[in-house]
Amino acid sequence: MDENRSSSLYFLTVAEERAETELKFTAECKNTAKIYAYDLSDKPYSDSFRDVLGVVVWAIYRRRNMMGHLSRLAIIEILPRFFKFLESVLIYRAEQLSGDTLRYFAEWLKKDKSLSYSTAASMYRKISPVFLQMSSHYKVSDSFIPVRNAFPKSSSLVSSCIGYDQEELKGILNAAVRGMRESASKFEKTYQPKWIGIAPPLEDVAPIGPSGSRSYWASEEYRIWWWENNCGCMRLNSNALYKLPKGQAFFQSTALDGKNGSVKYLSEFYDRIGAGPDYKPKYLGLPCPINYRTPWKKKDYLVWYWENKLGCRALSGSELKKIAPEFWGALKEYFGGRIKDFYKELGVYRWVQAEDLIPYYLLLLIRTQLNPFTVQRLTIDCLVPDPLNDGRVMINWKKYRSFKKGMTIPTDKGNDSWPAMIIKRVSAITESIREDGQDELWIANANRFKVSQPLGSSAFKRALQAFSRKHALTSSDGKPLSIQARLIRPAMAWSEYLRTEDMNYLQALLGHARLSTTADYLRRLDDPIFLTRRAVHQDAVFVRLSSAEDGSLISESLEASESTQGMHEALLNHCRDPMKSPVSGQKTGSLCSASNEVCLGCQNLIITFLDIKKYFCFIAFHDYLLQVGDITDLEHRKATSEKRFIWENYILVKYDSGVIERIRSEALSFPIPEWDISLYEERKHG
Repeated sequence: MDENRSSSLYFLTVAEERAETELKFTAECKNTAKIYAYDLSDKPYSDSFRDVLGVVVWAIYRRRNMMGHLSRLAIIEILPRFFKFLESVLIYRAEQLSGDTLRYFAEWLKKDKSLSYSTAASMYRKISPVFLQMSSHYKVSDSFIPVRNAFPKSSSLVSSCIGYDQEELKGILNAAVRGMRESASKFEKTYQPKWIGIAPPLEDVAPIGPSGSRSYWASEEYRIWWWENNCGCMRLNSNALYKLPKGQAFFQSTALDGKNGSVKYLSEFYDRIGAGPDYKPKYLGLPCPINYRTPWKKKDYLVWYWENKLGCRALSGSELKKIAPEFWGALKEYFGGRIKDFYKELGVYRWVQAEDLIPYYLLLLIRTQLNPFTVQRLTIDCLVPDPLNDGRVMINWKKYRSFKKGMTIPTDKGNDSWPAMIIKRVSAITESIREDGQDELWIANANRFKVSQPLGSSAFKRALQAFSRKHALTSSDGKPLSIQARLIRPAMAWSEYLRTEDMNYLQALLGHARLSTTADYLRRLDDPIFLTRRAVHQDAVFVRLSSAEDGSLISESLEASESTQGMHEALLNHCRDPMKSPVSGQKTGSLCSASNEVCLGCQNLIITFLDIKKYFCFIAFHDYLLQVGDITDLEHRKATSEKRFIWENYILVKYDSGVIERIRSEALSFPIPEWDISLYEERKHG
């Protein structure tokens, strides 16, 4: 066991040294498990900064199990700026790198006029793990540590977006439904054969004559048609026939055995058809009954051949050339080689392009509110049975960037079976073009290589733009709307938040790990509805506080009006009438069950001296629990972040700062029993 471990460590050490020396390596993507090769030996900066570049490559390779392919490419794209900075400060050796180097690099990025502050911060953040790994190399100083919070303003510059408004989202949804119906008409209908097991349609095709080749004159019906329309249904002799255009050819064709024509054969023809005074014309004045000299010119025959000889398979041109050269030759000679148009007339579609799958992609985004990249990476086996309910399935998905794998969400929330249905339909569409080993859900073969390939993020982006143009989507201001997948999720989440006013629900929809992230997201929104819902209601009542001559606080009494009768004490506030709640979902006559966060934005809100004291006691108590380790940081944020935001920004600012500080001091000195730290410790240890 120890020998195997020593061998593995030796092999890894040698591989890392080789990557540092050769400036190239291969590594597996931690997300897709695919092997990629990276070669930095031919970069413009590889000669001048070979020593430093060797350490950089060593660090990237050392972090091979913690990075995906796209992350490595992003770091490699940042390297030219890093080496440009090193050139400006005359650093060419790894031994010259120190902590000051990274501090100067951060300042250099801030001063780069070609970069915005946020972009510079993003670059520094992306490459920082590599710098940290470099500090463990024997050539590099231990102080070569990225500066923490080197770009302090970057987070405040990030702007959240609520996505699309209701009208825009409705337009996108309607277009997606129309698009799905169009794609379904092409790819989800099974072809119904018409000619399977039936004789080929050759009734208007010239038959094979005695000479072995097809000829119009080999057809008895064609001879009758020519005789009726050119001889006036009269029994002309050979001399009269020879004077007519094509008369000699007609005379010769009467010899059925291929021999030269004769009067005998001509008479036999007249007798066969009953030519004479009582003859009744069959084709006089009508079009020729033989329309094609070869069956390959007849579309119905091509369809018959495709069904009976090719098994109704939508083969490519190269495949047809090998399997059915005559069929392919006929398409090229008589129909311009437009195999795609031939299949389209039959309602058969071999070439699937990204635009055909976009409607399903949009509907899946809207129905699941998953991250676009998560939806793009779904596989054909992502539907798994729910272990707790046999009547439903779940979507098994993974989010690479946050290392979330194997997470599942139910697909029938609110009896919604659309997500599972959409996935099954996309899987069925791509099944016919799926090659062995391809388990990606989103694949297409309408590319220049004519091979089935998974769709990448750029393909989805181009297809969304084409979809927007095709359906002439417009924004609320009347301008053309180009759909961006990243805006679907916040649009749906925002709609749900306005409906429920539940920040924890919004946190779950957005996939935020911390509630504070969701709170910051909301604070950056400038929607007018948000401003009223995330602030104290204008009808809320604040009991005014003032100081008496002896320093005590005086609470002015509430007016004895109908609006304040039946005032009820809640967690951190009072309520005018909890039996008449204006909150959505509450019933008149029933006690309001809304959470305290909803109370703070309700028009029934009343804030008294006691409520302010309770707030300070509540915050101090939970800060203490976090300090002593009795609650986690996540639990602390969930309990205090929303309350702290409303109180600090909308309630406490309405009072004199001196009065607030006196209440704060009293709350810390004489806390209410529910949040008394000393009583808590007594109960805890008693």
